[in-house]
Order: sequence, then structure tokens, then C-alpha cells
Amino acid sequence: MSYDLYVEKPQGNIVTQIQLLVCEDSVTAARKFVQMVHSRRDRNGNRSPSEYERFIAQEKSLYIDRLGFIPSSPDLSALPPGSWFLQFTFTLAKPWISKDDDPFYVAESVNPVRKDKVFKVPMMSAASWKGLLRWTAMHTRLALQKDTLSPEKFAQERFVQTLLFGDEKGEEPGETKDFAAHLDALKPEARQEYERLLRAYYELEPDEPLPHHSGRLMFYPTFFDLIDVEVINPHSRETRAGTHPIYLECVPQGAKGTFTLLYVPFDLIGADEAEIRRQALEDLQLVAEGLQAMFLTYGFSAKRTSGYGVAEETVRDGFVQIRIEETQTPPTSTPTAPEPSLPKYLKAPGMLKDEYLNPDGTFRERSEAELKAMKKSDHQEYEKAKKWWEREGKAIASQPSAEPEPKPAENPTPTWLKREFDSFDRLCEVVEKLKEKKQGGAG
Repeated sequence: MSYDLYVEKPQGNIVTQIQLLVCEDSVTAARKFVQMVHSRRDRNGNRSPSEYERFIAQEKSLYIDRLGFIPSSPDLSALPPGSWFLQFTFTLAKPWISKDDDPFYVAESVNPVRKDKVFKVPMMSAASWKGLLRWTAMHTRLALQKDTLSPEKFAQERFVQTLLFGDEKGEEPGETKDFAAHLDALKPEARQEYERLLRAYYELEPDEPLPHHSGRLMFYPTFFDLIDVEVINPHSRETRAGTHPIYLECVPQGAKGTFTLLYVPFDLIGADEAEIRRQALEDLQLVAEGLQAMFLTYGFSAKRTSGYGVAEETVRDGFVQIRIEETQTPPTSTPTAPEPSLPKYLKAPGMLKDEYLNPDGTFRERSEAELKAMKKSDHQEYEKAKKWWEREGKAIASQPSAEPEPKPAENPTPTWLKREFDSFDRLCEVVEKLKEKKQGGAG
């Protein structure tokens, strides 16, 4: 679909109208852009959605939700042992800012927020989540601890993070740069031990280059539900007045997004079950602590050093499910009602004892001699059995016996361990308790 830019008032959705603002002068374009994107508040502080936010709600309900871009928990039975799935919906405590790669957008004074290329909904990409969580784990567990960790402990922690996130950026044969060089500079004496651990794990010779490999963590994008505009107005030092406002498109405080993460220890397939469980829970603890630090302290946005891009402590619909069978509590035995007492001549309801029946299932009449030889109590039971046969048994025996249909063997569906949480503190507590429980051998 194309639009004639020379039409006086071209039609289209809100995204198209914003794109066509490049035809206006910069001042007019910026003013119209703010009118389309900025949400207003009434006297009571109630926020009314902007035209763009109504467009976002429509795109999410019609396409993003229906097409499954926000995934639900996968079938863990189809994944390797120790796999886990973590998901929660967070709320922004401060605005979230990023930079889109749209080369033509309204005017030079307007910075567009990152959006999905198809649906034009503000989003955080999976790659961005991975990079920021990796940086947070590196910063909290390596950079801040470098003076207290021995070279061996530092190398071991770096090795664990490499298995989680994949090979380090800048790890090239014969040299390191970027992220790998930064880690080397944090503790140079740990480099040799780190290489030894990698080569031993992947069975490499000393002259072979370190491997390029993917990590155990798989990230998903996050789509936000709101959009707004922040304004920076640089002031002249001489006049102390604003010169040229800069409009930063952003996701505002109070917006919600869903974070989703899948852990698949494909490199542990065939390993000892106890070792898989241990590593899966230790990795989950590392991720939980990293998520808490990233969402609440360090942020996940541009300008995060200025406080942008942090979330509230509480979350919604948070859960983690692990491919470890849940320990089932044995059901409490409930007292059953006593079975009704049967006459002595019956072995089950509607069934005479074998001593009263012929091999063909008919009643066995006794001779005079047999009756005289019976005890009085046995003779009385025989008479009762005979009367019951005439009254009920003969009719029951004449009915064709229904053969029970064989039931197909049922494969019990395993119950995978699942825990819910409503805050980042609670997530860390849940993981810590799981780790202690499994290490203690309780299930």
C-alpha cells in the first residue's frame, strides 16, 4: 500500500499519519506528533489514552495475543530433564526509553522508541533482554566480587555464565576484545583456568580455538501496552531560556509488559539426574537474583544510569515450572462405610458359595443320606441357600455373564514442579527453598 504525499490530508492509521509528518515543517510536525502520542490527564489525575495507545490495544488484541507472541508454558515432557520456564508481568516504575532504527521519523528533534516492525507496538527485543541480563550477572557476580574471588572461583563463575548465555562477544582465536577482553582485564590471572574449563568441557585440544556455542537460556520479546512522550528542553546559558525541545518517545510509568524465559540444558542430556537437577536449580538461582537486580536496581532502558527503565517490586501472574517431578503427598485415607453383612451361604452379593453349586453353575440338590449326615446348623443353611436360589439365584444365573472390557493401559502424566510468586523477593525465596529441599534429598 502506498500513499500520495501530495494529497492535502492523506488517510491511514495512526502509524501512517505519523510517518507522513515528515512532509511538514519540523515545528508543525513535532506539535502534531505530540497530539497523537501524548496522553492527557484530567483534573482528578485520570489518564486518558492517546490515539496511538488505542491503536496499540487494538493490535495486541487482534494479532499479538491471538498469534501467540506472548507464549504460554510449553510441554516440558518434550524438553530435556532439568528444563524450566519462567514468566511474569511487570509494571514500570519509571519510563522506558530506547532507540528505534527508523531513518525517517517526524523530525530530527523526535527520538522514536523501539517498535515491532510489523505491528508497530513498543517492544523490548529478546536480544536486548539477553544482553542486559548477562551484563547484570557479570557485574554483580564478577565485577563487584573480583577482589574477594580467587582466580579459580572467578574462572568457575565466568564458565557457568558462558554455559548460560553462550560464548562471549569478542572471543576470537589468538585475541580477545569487547566483552571478553573486559572480563580478562577484571582478573587476568583467571584467564588460563577459564580456558582450561572450556576446553575440558568441550573436549578440545590445547591448539584448538575456543568454541562458538549457544547458551541454555532462550529469551522472548516483551510488548508494552502504553506509549507517551518525554521532553528535554536544553536552556541557553546566556538567556536561561529553552532553545530547541527534544521529544523522546517512551513507554511511560505504569505500563505493563510480560517477561518470558526458557531454560534448556541441552548440553546435559545423558548426564546423571542428580547433577542435572543441581545445575538447573543453581542456574535458576543465578537468573532469579540477576532479574531482581536488573529490574529493580540497574534498569533495562536507555538512560538507565539516570533512573529510567526500572520496574516495581510486585509482579503479576508470576510462576516458574521445572521439569522435575513434583513430590506427591500421599492421600489421606478416609474411612469407608462398612460393607453390608452377607448371609453365610453367599460368598459375594448375588453369588452362592461353591459348595452349593454344580460345576455347570446350577444348584446342587443333596440326597436324603447327605441331608441326614449334616449337622443341624448346616442343614438350616442349606435350606436357606435353596430358598434363595429359587427366589433370586436361578434368575441371576440365567443371565449371560458380561465380560469386562479390558481397559487400555494409562500412561500417568507427570506433574512437573511449579511455584508461583508475586514479587522479585518472593521469586528468590521460592528458588532458595527449592534448592535447599532438593539438596536435602526431600523429593
